[in-house]
Amino acid sequence: MASTHLAVLGSPIEHSKSPLIHAAAYRYLGLDWDYGRYRVEADELESFLKLRDSSWRGLSLTMPLKEQGYRLSIPSCPVASETGIANTLVHTESGWEGYNTDSFGIQQALKNALTETPSAISILGSGATAISAVHAVSYAFPEAKVRVFARRDTSVQGIDTQPLDAFYQSHVSGLVISTLPGTVAHPKLDVSKESWIFDVAYNPWPSKLAAHWVAEHRISGLEMLLWQALVQIRLFLNGDGTVKLPEESQVFSAMRDAVKL
Repeated sequence: MASTHLAVLGSPIEHSKSPLIHAAAYRYLGLDWDYGRYRVEADELESFLKLRDSSWRGLSLTMPLKEQGYRLSIPSCPVASETGIANTLVHTESGWEGYNTDSFGIQQALKNALTETPSAISILGSGATAISAVHAVSYAFPEAKVRVFARRDTSVQGIDTQPLDAFYQSHVSGLVISTLPGTVAHPKLDVSKESWIFDVAYNPWPSKLAAHWVAEHRISGLEMLLWQALVQIRLFLNGDGTVKLPEESQVFSAMRDAVKL
């Protein structure tokens, strides 16, 4: 039996590729750590955390737990405090420390793929990942005009949402970041050939939405998943997301190979 336990939590969770990614990293690093998955609803998270003993090192949180994760943890990085989102929990003697590695994951995925700096960015959705997306682009592309489209009338990081139908009815250009579930059905879109799509959905790929874009301008959510996981692993191993792993480039290659990228 492994000496140290970790897992990804969420609902639904069966589709998650996080166990493949993390297992590949720990195997390369020679660590006797296991990484599982558990279906947990937002109102079940507190009791789940209380039942973990000292053999549990950390947790990755996905929908719908990221806001609740922040509320139940000790905010331990500026990004978590700025967004009110924690997708990573580290078990310590003082309690569960909360971190947001999603913003970094989004920034890295975009910077590595885009060939030009976007001047206009449309973000679809208003949930936890959309909050991290707005945070990410505000740092990566501070001069860009950012709009948020959602079904509900709300504000995301100070940006008032516009109706999602307004996006569907427009000529789509610039960079589009979708944080909507992959199961959402979309009408046919009028998409510029120069437009880019980054869709956090990755199974199947291309997603229903990304299929409207030319193949070379599609960025899979797996890219974000890999980069945010890299920082999670740094946190789980070193307690510091800025301290690189031993042979980090090789570890990251093993992670990419695990999801066939």
